[in-house]
Amino acid sequence: MAALDFGMAMARGMLPTSAKAQQDLISQAGGRNIFKSEDWWNQAVDKQIKEGYETTRQETQYKTAPTYFGSMMLDPGRFVAAKPDRFGVTQTPSNLVYDAPRMLGGRPITRTATVTETKDFTAGELSDIEASAKAGAQRARRQTEQSKASQKRLRRGTGGLLAKAATPESTGLPALGTTGLGLTAGLFGAEQEL
Repeated sequence: MAALDFGMAMARGMLPTSAKAQQDLISQAGGRNIFKSEDWWNQAVDKQIKEGYETTRQETQYKTAPTYFGSMMLDPGRFVAAKPDRFGVTQTPSNLVYDAPRMLGGRPITRTATVTETKDFTAGELSDIEASAKAGAQRARRQTEQSKASQKRLRRGTGGLLAKAATPESTGLPALGTTGLGLTAGLFGAEQEL
């Protein structure tokens, strides 16, 4: 089984096309250039399909006023996000803590927080994943067929006349080129075998 980094898995069509889902896979893998097995990538995508993928966003949160019961503080105040109402207008909490008195034009105490959410794939994203999986399977089948065809050509090439020629062991004769021509010639009184 091959080890693939994010780019290689993407080139094979194993990953979803959604940029946020891809970013989630990169963070799960530990980085863009980290090599994982094909099984790991497939299982990570399967998990995303079943459970959704994580996305992060920045949101402004407002500090609420503390809650008292008599002289005892029950809640020191907490940070809450502004929520859109049914008309899409962002509504801030009414019990905000201001960092200056209201008569001086104070502003509410805010902070910016990173919020992580889990999102499910849309129907279109799921159909894209299915299409890329089918294309990847066809590509793998095509590569397998090409490999089989090249092996077939190799076997056909090695099964020709040379492969069927008689060997010295089967004929009992010496191999070609190991003995001379069988002629003898004299040179200054000494005979030499050619």
